Amino acid sequence: MRTIAIAFSAAVLAAGAAYAHGSLSVHPAQQTAGTLTCITKLEASLIFGRTPVADCTFVAERGGFRQTYAAVLTRIGQVRDVETAQRITWRVLTKDGFARPGMLSDFFTVPPSQSENVSVRAVPQMVGRTASLQLLSHSGQTSSKFALTHPRIDLAASEPTLTR
Repeated sequence: MRTIAIAFSAAVLAAGAAYAHGSLSVHPAQQTAGTLTCITKLEASLIFGRTPVADCTFVAERGGFRQTYAAVLTRIGQVRDVETAQRITWRVLTKDGFARPGMLSDFFTVPPSQSENVSVRAVPQMVGRTASLQLLSHSGQTSSKFALTHPRIDLAASEPTLTR
């Protein structure tokens, strides 16, 4: 009887571990909520040192709503002077694909598990609390190089609501 109880307990523990591993490793599919386009401001970068500052516009995929944001792009590694404004475009992903006012007022980072492999990834992704940003294009350099040198972006809403 004792052997059966031990075997049963081991089976229950193994099944529970397999279930937990499967449910923790599966990420819910995210849907496209819209596009965020940022243009760096050279005059503001002078005030903040060589930290790039940008004006951003989020456009919702459903309904065409817009919201403006201000961004500070944290930079690591070699800093070079940028003489022209840079245009950076992200796909914004959320769990349900809907846009909400101020949903991008957050900081976004490259997850530690992805930062090592970002040069291999075709589309680097930055994660925040309520959304993720998937880098689509950057006017000054390749997407993977941009993600390696800018591992964090802080966004703050410039206007309180979504507008048409």
